[in-house]
Amino acid sequence: MKFKSLKLLAAVLTLVMLLVVTAGCSGKGSGDAKTDTKAGSGTGKDKFYSYVSSNPGGTWYNMVGGAINLYNEKIPGVKFSVEASGGSVENVRRVASGEADFGMAYSSHMYEAWNGKGNFEGKPSQDIRALCEVYRSSHYFVTLKNKNIKSMKDLEGKKVALGAPGSVTTDNSRRVLDALGIKVNGVELSFGDAARALQDGKLDALGQGGAPAAGVVELAASQEIYIIPFSDEELDKIVKLAPYFEKGILPANTYKGQDKDVPTFYFSVYKIANKKVPDDVVYNVLKATFDPEGKKYLSNVHPQWKELKNNPEGLKQLGVPYHPGAEKFWKEQGK
Repeated sequence: MKFKSLKLLAAVLTLVMLLVVTAGCSGKGSGDAKTDTKAGSGTGKDKFYSYVSSNPGGTWYNMVGGAINLYNEKIPGVKFSVEASGGSVENVRRVASGEADFGMAYSSHMYEAWNGKGNFEGKPSQDIRALCEVYRSSHYFVTLKNKNIKSMKDLEGKKVALGAPGSVTTDNSRRVLDALGIKVNGVELSFGDAARALQDGKLDALGQGGAPAAGVVELAASQEIYIIPFSDEELDKIVKLAPYFEKGILPANTYKGQDKDVPTFYFSVYKIANKKVPDDVVYNVLKATFDPEGKKYLSNVHPQWKELKNNPEGLKQLGVPYHPGAEKFWKEQGK
């Protein structure tokens, strides 16, 4: 009985320690970085920082989960935790308010927050700071070759999935169609459901953000798809809509049967931080991120980390400044 009691006591103490560590990892953000003084925790004064991402299982959640493993190994005196969120809008709000320290964000939502527009209408927040561009996300429309839809104008009156409910893809599909004066029977569906509906003949086309998209890859494996090209005139109208849109192409062979580059437009995903995060922490995050070994590791975590770079022109268009720690890092890089 005495042995069983000791085992029970040890189990209880272990559970308490785990709860303490978990509580420390879910600190309140940039204004309240937690300090861990327990024995064996590196310096004995590790500070904890949160990094908001997306829903568990989502692309950003997996990307950030891999990144914080790198930072926790390479940056002494700090510990990072990945936190789930509803995505870019929530990330910007939480980083801006100081509820989170770092986050992933679309350029469109950074611009809206800084200027009090769109999702942040009348409530501007200028407490976010940029670190670097993570990757560029294309936006395009997909149909089937047997639909005989060859141009954006051919979508007039057609049934089109705009994107997943509440997604930036849906927002961008609406913006583009409105700007081009094209009226469609628009519906909101998850990306997988939209691809299946197009295959089953229940849709004429779908709007898609990012490439390659799993649903479109699966669709292209069984059907002849067609990526609708934007004309030069249409792209000129689109990039004038907002400073976060840029012209680009969807490279040939992104999808099966797509043997030519397709003109389209892009917006960017950035790594952001609250302005109160210490300069040295931000500097060391970027140093670990762009170290050759760090980039190789991150690229193995998720292929979209391969596109990491500085984008001063894009940030200048947005009007969102660098964090001082990022300014120091990029100045040293000569970029």
